[in-house]
Amino acid sequence: MNEAADRSPRDPLARRIPWQWIQERSIIQRNEFVRSQLHWDPAWTNRLPQRLVWQLSHSLRWREQTALTRYCHFLFCLFRDQQPLAAGEINAIDLLAEFEDAYHGIKQYPHGAEIFNSYSAIVTLLKASTLQQLGETQSHLAVFDSLPQPLLRLAVIDSLRAFADVSRQVEIYHQVTNLNQQATVLNLAASRLQKLGAFIQEQVSPPEQALLIRVHHQWQEIITTAQGEWAKSSLRQMARSEKQQVAATVTADTVLKQAMPFDNPYIVGDPVYPPLFKGRRDIFNAISKVWAAKTNPDSIIVYGHRRMGKSSILRNLAQEAPTNSLVVYADMAGETSFVDSTATLLLNLADRLHETLSRTFPDAQLPPPDEAAYSSAARAQTQFSRLTNQARDLLGSGTLILALDEFEAIERAVEEGKIGKEIFQFLRTKTQEPWLTLVFGGLHTLDEMSRDYEQPFYGSYTNIPVSYLTHQDAWDLITNPTPDFTLNYEHEAVEQIITLTGGQPYLVQLVCRDALDHLNYELFDQNKTRDTRILLSDVEAVVAGDFFRHGTVYFDGVWHQTTEDGQRTMLKTLAQQDSSWLLDELAAACSLSQDALLRHLRWAERHDVLRKLDGDVPRWEFYVPLMRQWIRERR
Repeated sequence: MNEAADRSPRDPLARRIPWQWIQERSIIQRNEFVRSQLHWDPAWTNRLPQRLVWQLSHSLRWREQTALTRYCHFLFCLFRDQQPLAAGEINAIDLLAEFEDAYHGIKQYPHGAEIFNSYSAIVTLLKASTLQQLGETQSHLAVFDSLPQPLLRLAVIDSLRAFADVSRQVEIYHQVTNLNQQATVLNLAASRLQKLGAFIQEQVSPPEQALLIRVHHQWQEIITTAQGEWAKSSLRQMARSEKQQVAATVTADTVLKQAMPFDNPYIVGDPVYPPLFKGRRDIFNAISKVWAAKTNPDSIIVYGHRRMGKSSILRNLAQEAPTNSLVVYADMAGETSFVDSTATLLLNLADRLHETLSRTFPDAQLPPPDEAAYSSAARAQTQFSRLTNQARDLLGSGTLILALDEFEAIERAVEEGKIGKEIFQFLRTKTQEPWLTLVFGGLHTLDEMSRDYEQPFYGSYTNIPVSYLTHQDAWDLITNPTPDFTLNYEHEAVEQIITLTGGQPYLVQLVCRDALDHLNYELFDQNKTRDTRILLSDVEAVVAGDFFRHGTVYFDGVWHQTTEDGQRTMLKTLAQQDSSWLLDELAAACSLSQDALLRHLRWAERHDVLRKLDGDVPRWEFYVPLMRQWIRERR
């Protein structure tokens, strides 16, 4: 038989499987059957009488393809191609894609889910072609923690879990910045991968063995390459440190230069977790006060303009939540990006809730939300309620806290007709349960949003503003971003950062990050002899450079909060001078009536764009001088 015939569903070996055998045997027996066929007696091909009977009668046989016959043919091809698969002579991804229907079709049989998830996971592992992708694969392997026992192929599942361990090490490698820690983590990943290779050779049997060997070889090449790149980077930095050791002696009143560049701990744009999360004690105290006020606490609206740290606050709610509480975080901007109905949104939220519950209560073995059960808004609400009731049973006396970030995205989806406005009433109804509460994060207070949104929650919510860092919190964030941070600042530099940013957390982190990069550049790239501190001159250098391009996500975000031409005209006018403005002179410069101008000023104050200065005569100025400079230069 030629190769094409071997792979065909009409292969004699595939067709000679009796229907009764398919019905009566378990998956284990079918696997053993296919293995036994690989060692058939070569004399079989010479049994001409039997083959003649087969040729004469095969057209009369029942040859309907079933899920099990397709799966058996898939196993046959895997057994036959073990060596070329392991050697990479056959593209394993293409082969698995060709037979995806075969291993997908047996999910409903005993151990079928395990088999399907195993091959799906192998496909994911094979598709990881970069170190970054290696670190991301672990999220796809969590399903093996909830498989029913006993397992059919324990060695295969153990191998996949071991690959997840390697993936976690690679993810840690991407997270750490210290060179010694990077070397340790990368070497540990390589060591685990080496032990895993021996385990696969000794403990895993065909047909999965060849596929796992292929994954192992591929991952080993990626990590070995990464180790080489790390070594090159380390050598380059070591050369700099050697040059630094013979550099001219600095003056006695400055701190000696260190041998290696400073790690940059400042986080720009992403949510922050302890111990990097700084300040906001007033916000958490206000949230705790609401939660402690009564058995069924009000919903909470954490609001403020963009990049104020609302997402970080919502992601850190667990540190202030009541005892035995469970916080489920969901970014509604992401959850509503592709939804087309209320049912789809609730399915997405159910997935987030199920994921958190499964991670917190792994022994509960909760089944994942069934997409078919969320086919309509009414069914989806019922199913979601059942899932929250399961959460209540698991939490006991604890509280389920749904933290819904970027909540105005739901309002936009309602306005666009993607989601029905009944979603607001449904969420409000859920919060009437004494064990469940909502925390919203958004740009506005509830009463600034649509009436459809406000009405269901009226009288049962608390607005908590998130504004600029206090002077002390900003100072602490700048000078002590991490417990092991050893770099010092010139005091004037700290004060200038606070002044320019107004204590806006995103901008504070951005200025500090760029200033530290500037210090490292002068010390280790230009090999300058200078004070090993961040100076006022470093801050001025970064603000005069590409800072506004780096921070465009913040400045554009604030600017696009304007909804009227009069608001933009007012801000452009205010930006033309560094000092504050009186109402009369601002009205004249904007060509706006005082009533219209006062309405725009109230909007700007409410959104923390402008502040009103205390005094006998009211004056207004920008909260963030950098915002004034951006408008002046870019708008």
